[in-house]
Amino acid sequence: MNTQKLLSGWLYFAAVLFIVTGCTPHRPRTNPILDIKAVVLAHQARAFNQHILSSKGTGWAKLETKTTVDKFRIAWAAAFPNKIRITFLMSGLPIETIIATGEKITFFSHTGEHSKYSYDSNDPNMEKFIKVPVKMSEMVSILLGRFPVKNFDDAYFSPQDPSSSTITLRRNFKGVSQSVQFDSNKKIDRLNAMDTAGKLLYEITIFKYKAYDSDDIPIKIEIKDMDNKKLTLDITSFQSNPVIKETVFQLTEPGS
Repeated sequence: MNTQKLLSGWLYFAAVLFIVTGCTPHRPRTNPILDIKAVVLAHQARAFNQHILSSKGTGWAKLETKTTVDKFRIAWAAAFPNKIRITFLMSGLPIETIIATGEKITFFSHTGEHSKYSYDSNDPNMEKFIKVPVKMSEMVSILLGRFPVKNFDDAYFSPQDPSSSTITLRRNFKGVSQSVQFDSNKKIDRLNAMDTAGKLLYEITIFKYKAYDSDDIPIKIEIKDMDNKKLTLDITSFQSNPVIKETVFQLTEPGS
């Protein structure tokens, strides 16, 4: 009886494994020596500007779809891993403020377009609001001058890139999750995120870096999805690791 249960358990596990591996991209055969180098680069990408735990800054945000283009001035205060207060302005006047506390997200319209509302979420998907399917923690990471490189179990150079400038990161039983591309100076200039079937979720392209004190900060960033919806960020000022009071992430009064 126990043998039958054990056999049934193994058969169930094998069936699940077949289903999972059958719908995820196949891991190509690669050079183990180069795999070690890929792992080192992946850890470097995850560690980039890891010492920046808070930031304040200003810039421009352009939101594009197939039919619309909107451009706003932005000002933000952010804290790792998922706290942010960001205000969108037009003609120097605030239009909308979004606050995420790591427990809930709040929206306030400075123009009266809608009443203030909140909902509970520790890491909401921002596609409805900024057009591209990135999570709040990923946006915070970008506005901290970091990259949203996720945990990985495997890293290797992409065989599709003969220049050996692109590494692929995978999670066990989840297939391809991200790819990171480096320029000739070993700086990251592109990061792609894929779902479990290898379908593109979004692509981040870094067009320009700028030194702020001793930190190298990406200041022109484009995020787009497979439908070519885009969010372009042009950062005009940046302060790393400022002291940010907890009250910054609160709306105690309308418009405060």
